Amino acid sequence: MASGARAGRVLAGSVLTPAGVVHEAEVAWDDEGIISYVGPVRGPLAADDIDAAGQVVIPGLVNAHTHSAMTLLRGYSDDCDLHTWLAGIRSFEMHLSQADIVAGLRLALVEMIRSGVTTFADMYAWDAALLDEVIDSGLRVLAAPTVFDHDSRPYPSASPLDGRGVLALTEELAAQYAGHPQVRLAFGPHAPYTCPPQVYEDIAERATRLGLIVHTHVAETAVEINDIQQRYGASPVAHLRDLGLFEVQVLAAHCVHVDEADIATLAAAGVGVAYNPVSNLKLGAGIAPLRAMRRAGVRLGLGTDSVASNNTLDMFEEIKVGALIQRGLAQDATAARGVDLFAMATHEGAAAVGFPEVGALEPGRAADLVVLRTDGPHATPMHSVLAYLAFAARASDVRDVVVGGRRVLADGVVLTLDEDAVRAHAAAVSARLAGDAQAAEAVGEHP
Repeated sequence: MASGARAGRVLAGSVLTPAGVVHEAEVAWDDEGIISYVGPVRGPLAADDIDAAGQVVIPGLVNAHTHSAMTLLRGYSDDCDLHTWLAGIRSFEMHLSQADIVAGLRLALVEMIRSGVTTFADMYAWDAALLDEVIDSGLRVLAAPTVFDHDSRPYPSASPLDGRGVLALTEELAAQYAGHPQVRLAFGPHAPYTCPPQVYEDIAERATRLGLIVHTHVAETAVEINDIQQRYGASPVAHLRDLGLFEVQVLAAHCVHVDEADIATLAAAGVGVAYNPVSNLKLGAGIAPLRAMRRAGVRLGLGTDSVASNNTLDMFEEIKVGALIQRGLAQDATAARGVDLFAMATHEGAAAVGFPEVGALEPGRAADLVVLRTDGPHATPMHSVLAYLAFAARASDVRDVVVGGRRVLADGVVLTLDEDAVRAHAAAVSARLAGDAQAAEAVGEHP
């Protein structure tokens, strides 16, 4: 049973279902938080029902790749390439305490709730206390504790654990939260250019034994391609395949620089790819070959990456930008359909991140849904609900959010966190950390 779930229903002007848009419809769920009915309205509004007359109801959005606690670094390292950016970010992260990471996570949870995200895949520092923060918020997470190599400490001010300790903790957390409806664990090797081969081999063995997903960055920049080619004589995709990683379920973030052979490998292995268009554009990393991956049958999701490289967690922006840049690159208006990007942000992304029970409004699925206001000028007129969702909807349109039958946003008010307190605390923490990082740089300290 989902935490805080109770039977309920929402009556809406339009509901997006797998079969298409149903007008003047309702979605009902039971006290287990499972959808029991989607279809025409069956009766008048009751006291506990959500009144969404004239509004649009959609499945909860799925962010297939982010680093939530990095909300503290929003706008900290801008206008530079990935590898320069990463060096600056790591100097900041070296000073993060456990309490700081909690502050960043809470801010991200507020932002995601407000933008209609109900499930997210996250690679960062994770422990039981942080997972419980997500549970309390009402959201769902695929959490991947970050590993660089066996001997280094990913977040030395927050945890004494080195890479081996993080891998052991990942196994412990997977056992502790097994069967929990809101939490799933993944291994989180950072990337082929930061993780030596033995780390990936170790993780492949562990993931095989435990049946866990592996969440990693792959082929994000041309610099990475050249680096891995020089080191190992293969592309990043081929390198990971040769290490046996694709024998388990993998969620690969980015895959910007992949060729036909790489795409064929990803498709054959059933690798999930998280497409992160805004982050890739901001860092000048390039544009992933989305149409080629889609045609090859690669499993696709959509992500924001962190706000340090985005600078928001707005999935509606990813849907629009992600479609439009493919059209512009190909000079072909059919290169990427908005409806396909929306599917990547819902049921397709849900499958890629290991939550196949969410992402669509149909009986038997989890009652994760979002009510969108349609009274703004950008939603008028609405000749097509699908066109609105792909090209006009905004995070600010989100009015209500339900996760597993639990209402976490009601009439624009976050119910599970104190938003004002979260924002004030995060701002204070970020200012302190920026000062610490600048002071360390001044005396020549480096991560």
